[in-house]
Parts: sequence; structure tokens; C-alpha cells
Amino acid sequence: MKVVKRYLNINPKIRSVVFITVLILVGIVIGQLIAIASAPYLLEAIEGPKDHHAPPFILTDDQKQEIINGYTRVSMILCSEIMLLIGLICVYIQTYRKTKSKYLIGFVIFVGVFFVKSVSYYLAMTPLFSDSIRAAPIAIGPLLRGYFGPFGIYFTLFEILAVCILIYLSRE
Repeated sequence: MKVVKRYLNINPKIRSVVFITVLILVGIVIGQLIAIASAPYLLEAIEGPKDHHAPPFILTDDQKQEIINGYTRVSMILCSEIMLLIGLICVYIQTYRKTKSKYLIGFVIFVGVFFVKSVSYYLAMTPLFSDSIRAAPIAIGPLLRGYFGPFGIYFTLFEILAVCILIYLSRE
């Protein structure tokens, strides 16, 4: 209880930074847990099913580790974005409860669309990831070291920055 009272007495700007930091850290942890749990399925999707008529796609241990590391990074980034969007929706809903402004309903819907986009992107990432590697196995190294060119992680980082700015300004 004392922690909550101290938190409420902190400068609102610092509270916003703490809120954003916590959301990002929770997203990173969730992303890492999901990546660890789904990595065997990803590798199985890349190497192909055992009963498939095509010759097996064999990955070296180094390639497997590189794929898992890259997949984990992408998962953490996307989960951080999803957590930030959930936080922004909560901020707008709290503000709406206080002000009853229809303008904020539009913001909630707008952010909700981005939330659906991010969740859809995350759900589609594993099949896209495995199919891209199976289609061009020589591109495993450059694809993963380049932070997933076709997966647009650079754009997601810009979206995260934009959402952080929106959360910071909306909590003032």
C-alpha cells in the first residue's frame, strides 16, 4: 500500500515514464516466454513434417540457434508494442470515464485497430518466418542479422516510439 501511495505522489511525468517502462518490460518478458514455448514448433515448421514427401530441410545447430534468437527478438518487440497499445487504450478509457468526450471514443477505436493489426501480425509471423526461410535458406544469416527485413521490425520500432509519445502526452 505504501508503494502505491509513493507512486501516486511522484511527478506525473515520471509516473508516465515508469508506466511506459513497465509496459515495455512486461512485453519483453511475455514475448520471450512465448518465443521459448513456440520455438520447437517454428523449427518443426521450417524443417518440415516428418511424413512429408519432400526431402527434409536440415538445419545446423548454429542455424537453429540463430533462428531462435531472431524469432525471440521479434517476439519481444511485437509483444512490447502490444502491451503499449493495451496501456494506451486503458489511458484513453480512464480519461473518457472522467470527461465523457466522444473524441476519446474515436481514439480508443483508432488504437484498437492498431492493436488488432499488431496481434494479427504476431499470429502470422511464425508461418511467414518459416516459409521465408524454407524458400530462401541461404538468406538465414542476412535475414536474421538484418532484423528481419521482410518482417518490418524497423517499422514496429517506430510505432513503439509513437505509442510511447502518445502515452506520455495522454497521461499529463
